[in-house]
Amino acid sequence: MNKVKTGLRGLNPRQKAVRARIVRTRLTGNPHFPDPQPSLMELTKAIDRLQAANLAALDRGRLAIMERNAAEKAMNDMLTRMAAYVNSAALGDPLKLASSGFLLAKRPRPISSLREPRQIKARPTPFPGQVEIRWEGVRGALVYEVERAVGAFGPDRRWVRIAVTSKPRLLVEDLGSNEQHTFRVYAIGTRTYSPYSQEASSKAA
Repeated sequence: MNKVKTGLRGLNPRQKAVRARIVRTRLTGNPHFPDPQPSLMELTKAIDRLQAANLAALDRGRLAIMERNAAEKAMNDMLTRMAAYVNSAALGDPLKLASSGFLLAKRPRPISSLREPRQIKARPTPFPGQVEIRWEGVRGALVYEVERAVGAFGPDRRWVRIAVTSKPRLLVEDLGSNEQHTFRVYAIGTRTYSPYSQEASSKAA
């Protein structure tokens, strides 16, 4: 569903006061939002307080800066509550949302394709029968499935799933010591899965 956001990230106190004035202007007399919560009077008081605090803090006095910080926090809370009211009243209607003075939030698009895990490496640990596998994480992956090759290379070789993990690494245990072991990985996302990674091999200690 479409929504608005406060859009305060990265703004300084002066810019937040400007953003609040835009919201107040757009909500004043707006038939889509007849009963703003908090009220426009409360928003006006918060704007006046922040503007006065911004001016007072220009001399860098400690108390003035403390008041500006407090007024800025109050404005953050005020606009957060107002954005929640707008989202509740508009019920996702993009035209109503745009008329509020807030910024429309971008709707995340589901990732429909995943690249294969890259930079896969396998290496033995100091402990017998263990191999550590690591690979580069894949954007959009929820989990990774790790497979180990069974049988000699050729037509009789098959792959067996040994683990599913949410992290781009795995410690494989209980392997035959002083034997070569080969692994591959693929990523699984919300709607799809990736091709297999390249193979990585290592002997266990």
